[in-house]
Amino acid sequence: VLHQLYQGVFKHMITWCHNLMHPLELDARLRMLPPCFGVRHFQNGWSALSQVSGRERKDMARILLGCLVGKVPRRVLLAFQSLLDFIYLAQYQSQDDQTLGYLQDALDTFHKHKDIFVQLGIWDRFDIPKIHSLVHYIHSMHQFGVTDNYNTEAFM
Repeated sequence: VLHQLYQGVFKHMITWCHNLMHPLELDARLRMLPPCFGVRHFQNGWSALSQVSGRERKDMARILLGCLVGKVPRRVLLAFQSLLDFIYLAQYQSQDDQTLGYLQDALDTFHKHKDIFVQLGIWDRFDIPKIHSLVHYIHSMHQFGVTDNYNTEAFM
């Protein structure tokens, strides 16, 4: 999950953010977020980070939407929210038909709204292997169990 979703999918989301707004503006928005117990506060923003660990990416994912509200189009927020929902749902310790349905709904919502990135000139096409691999998660979880039981990269 760490490499596939946080180091892969979420890393693309950060790139799209930098195409939506200047990294210094994103840093300023990060600094404006109020500190919250249990949530890391990036006092210097993200652009100052030279290497980003998996833990830092998880912390970044928790606050990303709060930085984008009021700045980006609603469809961008919906696409980002659906990818974040997918990332969080994929980490459940157990899955059933209902939670796998939620995963599918999150993926469907992303695909419904992803063309906004092309329309805004943020991304030219979506032939990104890490994004494509998301379509295989639900089937793989039905077949092999939750993602902590296997390496998803072996089945792609």
